[in-house]
Amino acid sequence: MEGFEQEGRVLFSGRNVIKAMTLDGREVVVKRFRRPGLFQKVIYTFFRKTKAYKAYHNALTLRGLGFCTPEPIRYEETRRAGLIDYCYFVSGHDDNPPLEDLTDRDDWNKELALSFARFVADLHDKGVIHRDLNDTNVRFERRECAYGDYAFSLIDINRMDFHDEGGAVPLAECLDNLTRFTGRMDLFEFVVREYAKVRGLDVEATARKALSIKIVHDRNWRRRKRLTSALKRLFSAGGTD
Repeated sequence: MEGFEQEGRVLFSGRNVIKAMTLDGREVVVKRFRRPGLFQKVIYTFFRKTKAYKAYHNALTLRGLGFCTPEPIRYEETRRAGLIDYCYFVSGHDDNPPLEDLTDRDDWNKELALSFARFVADLHDKGVIHRDLNDTNVRFERRECAYGDYAFSLIDINRMDFHDEGGAVPLAECLDNLTRFTGRMDLFEFVVREYAKVRGLDVEATARKALSIKIVHDRNWRRRKRLTSALKRLFSAGGTD
């Protein structure tokens, strides 16, 4: 996208870069996805849709199902030597706070947690699985809606699955999907119990199953973090010679 490097205000800079920019007189958010390696360039060029394409079309699908996500405006795919290079997703701006404002507090908001449980139950009932359903990718605002006192919107939506409605998503997959929004076991169990009530599931059996899934998930996550930290220290030490 022309002018991306020089223009705009950086909102996030890491593997991907997200900027607030002015486009055709309105403020938008532009996400530039990490430049793919050679193998990934071949895959994206000939065999698989790009992350920008998925983000755009996932937003359209979500909004069509009645869920909130920033307005999808367009996506762009650049090419170099005939292969996919940088890709961009342009959307509206969501100023609402992230759910981590709930999960980072010892005195977490019970009403917000209840509304979130009902929101995720609705996602799963309609066959939607957000593969990055962590507390930074869910935004909330206080207003009365079908979920209670709080409404929600989703961001970072390039990794999503859409199943047919009517319970097509296996329960184990749904519960695994819930594990990512918090590391607090008390908050997690509270949300799972309300989630089970909303979906008409056996509350105690669902809570036991969900907690066992989360224990395994969190243990594996901690192992990956330790391994990543060890590798970083190893390579850092090697670079000082």
